[in-house]
Amino acid sequence: MSALRTFVRPNTTNLKRDHLIDPIWIGRPLAMHGKFLGEEDEVEEALNTEPTLGA
Repeated sequence: MSALRTFVRPNTTNLKRDHLIDPIWIGRPLAMHGKFLGEEDEVEEALNTEPTLGA
């Protein structure tokens, strides 16, 4: 039986940050390789990446 792993990431234009710095893992995280994602200086800064609960 395998453990369920879920990867949730922000949806910004900064894919490298979304995948490597700001993701949320449910279950044990897997290794992420960012060499195919754009360089951080090529995309805009990620904004509002903190999860919040709506009222």
